[in-house]
Amino acid sequence: MVGMGRGVFDNSYYANLRNGRGVLESDAKLWSDPTTQRFVQGFLGVRGLRGMRFDVEFGRSMVKMGNTDLKTGSEGEIRRVCTATN
Repeated sequence: MVGMGRGVFDNSYYANLRNGRGVLESDAKLWSDPTTQRFVQGFLGVRGLRGMRFDVEFGRSMVKMGNTDLKTGSEGEIRRVCTATN
């Protein structure tokens, strides 16, 4: 995930994305897609955007995920193709 070589979160992962050094294509898309680029900029602390810290935001997202309701039986569906509803 985010650079933790010294047991500390840093923004090197996001700096690498900005500099065209995303390891995976899906990583590189975080910078090239305008929808997600603002999040990368936020983690980089780009002026004018709310400074974000990955460790804080990750914790918040895990709480949100934990609060989602699980759909069972006929309430939900397992997608055969992830990008489309059945």
